[in-house]
Amino acid sequence: MKKILLIISLSLFAFLVGCQGLTTANTTNDTTTEEITTLTSSEDITTQLTTALTYDPRSLVTEECEHLDNIGDWQPVWCDEFDYTGLPDSSHWLYDSGGGGWGNGELQYYTREDLDNAYVSDGTLKITALQENYLGSDYTSARLITKYNGDWLYGKIQVRAKLPSGDGTWPAIWMLPTDWAYGGWPYSGEIDIMEHVGADPYKVYGTLHTGAYNHNLGTQIGYSKTVSDCESEFHVYEIEWEPARMQVFVDGVSYGTFGYNPLYNVNVDNSDAWPFDQRFHLILNLAIGGSWGGTVDNDIFPQSLEVDYVRVYQKDYAGMDQEDPEPVTDLGLLDKDQDSIKIFWDKAIDDIMVKEYEIYLDNVLLGTTTLNAYRAEDLLPSTTYRFDVVAVDFAGNRSDAVNVNITTEEVRSILGVIQAESYDSMSGVATQTCEDTDGGLNVGWIDTNDYMEYTLNIPESGTYTITYRIASESTGGEIKLYGSSLLPLTTTTVPVTGGWQVWTDVVSAEFNLSAGIYTFKVKASIGGFNLNYFEFKKVE
Repeated sequence: MKKILLIISLSLFAFLVGCQGLTTANTTNDTTTEEITTLTSSEDITTQLTTALTYDPRSLVTEECEHLDNIGDWQPVWCDEFDYTGLPDSSHWLYDSGGGGWGNGELQYYTREDLDNAYVSDGTLKITALQENYLGSDYTSARLITKYNGDWLYGKIQVRAKLPSGDGTWPAIWMLPTDWAYGGWPYSGEIDIMEHVGADPYKVYGTLHTGAYNHNLGTQIGYSKTVSDCESEFHVYEIEWEPARMQVFVDGVSYGTFGYNPLYNVNVDNSDAWPFDQRFHLILNLAIGGSWGGTVDNDIFPQSLEVDYVRVYQKDYAGMDQEDPEPVTDLGLLDKDQDSIKIFWDKAIDDIMVKEYEIYLDNVLLGTTTLNAYRAEDLLPSTTYRFDVVAVDFAGNRSDAVNVNITTEEVRSILGVIQAESYDSMSGVATQTCEDTDGGLNVGWIDTNDYMEYTLNIPESGTYTITYRIASESTGGEIKLYGSSLLPLTTTTVPVTGGWQVWTDVVSAEFNLSAGIYTFKVKASIGGFNLNYFEFKKVE
């Protein structure tokens, strides 16, 4: 009865206050807090209140996992206890099959539905590697995946396993994206819950790979832990994954935490730093050899990755939530140029968990992010923009907006000396210490088809020339200047000067420019010279 009366009271309150839309505060240079939207009906209030009052701590539990207890607020949603005999349960597991190295120079062929390589007996799954010639490979093994049978965004994933031993073994418990929303590997991410190599028998590793942080670049982020009996005893390998945060565990003990820090990712796209806001699926496999597995000891076979159980838990964030998130704090500028602004803020606090942040540009929704930074692109130079940030939790509750005004950089004028090394983008070139009269740096190692790009403001239409300050030891070269057209504005021959630091001026033929902002490309149609600076001059 109390619950019904409370709902009626709140519904009447919602009716009295009516609907409210987007509200706007006076624009200032200071960060401010305001309410950007509100609940629009009594139904919204009733739904949220009823959800809070009727939270069921077992609401997510599936029938097959009813025998498992919650772990705190984590509810069991997917499990395989391997309490049967034969092939792995096809309602849980599919197969990746084939050879060819799998991108790592691996030596095995992964078979499909072969009891020699993947079978369940005596309460455990055995993924077994054998030394045998099969379809061009010297070894066979199995790679099991939960794709489309088990795909999760956030969760606590536990795998109790005993690892194989011997040089050349490379077992892994890991995850890949189901939908590849940000592109192919590594841009959509990889989550390594546990990796182990037989050549390093006492260590296990937990690692993340992303577009900006991966082993191809040598920038992957990971942790290792000594587990001296991992090849003879079962241990629970685990990850807890929540928005913008992960932890890796062995036997319930955390040995590494992953997160996002905007200060370390100023010039890194959000998805390149942290693509883990999409669903992933689980993979169990035993590789042989390869770039990390190394040299194989053929006396060790057969070897098995033995798995006692796989359990996946999730939280009912929305069901537990009872309060709006607090507003973000310390909203400010992280980076800007003439056409983009990157903002960042301290994460908002919620009674359960913030799901994401809404980013508004001049009161229009620009996008959302699970991270505490966002870059707005394709902006106009020398223009002031207002940014609002709203924290949203899993129940749909929204914080008051916090806003800040930021002005993009001015575009450099075409008039005056422009240092070659001040390019906005380039391909193929590098800088070096310059021995010309102005010192500083010059652009060097300019080969054919290398280029630099510069965004510049032309204040006045008219006829112009461009003077290049160049040096060329013995070959000379040729420069094509491009504006907004696919055809060059002018082509200039670069003479031999007798040395890489022997400088001279070369003046182009005349060309016409219209007032406005353009991106100019200085391209070496024939390479073999250095460039110190250049200068546009209007022909009177």
